[in-house]
Amino acid sequence: MRALRAVAVGSVLALLGLLVWDLAHQNGPGVAVKVDKGKIVPAPKLDLPLLTGSGNLTLASLRGKVVVVNFWQSSCYPCKLEARDVAAASRAWGAKRSDVVFVGVNAQDLKGPARAYLKRYGVTYTNVRDALGSTWPKWGVTGVPETFFVDRRGRVVPPHIAGQASRAQIDNGIRRALRS
Repeated sequence: MRALRAVAVGSVLALLGLLVWDLAHQNGPGVAVKVDKGKIVPAPKLDLPLLTGSGNLTLASLRGKVVVVNFWQSSCYPCKLEARDVAAASRAWGAKRSDVVFVGVNAQDLKGPARAYLKRYGVTYTNVRDALGSTWPKWGVTGVPETFFVDRRGRVVPPHIAGQASRAQIDNGIRRALRS
């Protein structure tokens, strides 16, 4: 019994230490809060495994292009409502310009349902998998869907769309990122 109590106390102390370390090493609020105030900020590191295929995708590898970053989950109803608009915008912009790309970040989801979602909604742009939602705090994501626009220099520019994005909002965000 005494050993069990010691393990429990040790576990609690370890978790408390992890919490203190995490709070001490945060860089302030995620980019969403700053972008919502009209600021242009460096994009957080994004290096995640591809949802389909093998390997990783890094945001740094897309420098020189405007990148639309869309956080989503397969069980999210607003994500399902916006999926076809985001996919259509991706196809339309891809046909017009090679310097505009879309990246979906599937967060806190299982591979099977996520891949079925891509197929059902005709999503053909690149998607990465963030199984634990580890990128959320850096970006300031509070829920899904959320969409960010990264300019050619790797900076997140306004607008940040929290909630279902319309085609017009996506197009306007891309135009603004192209101008920055």
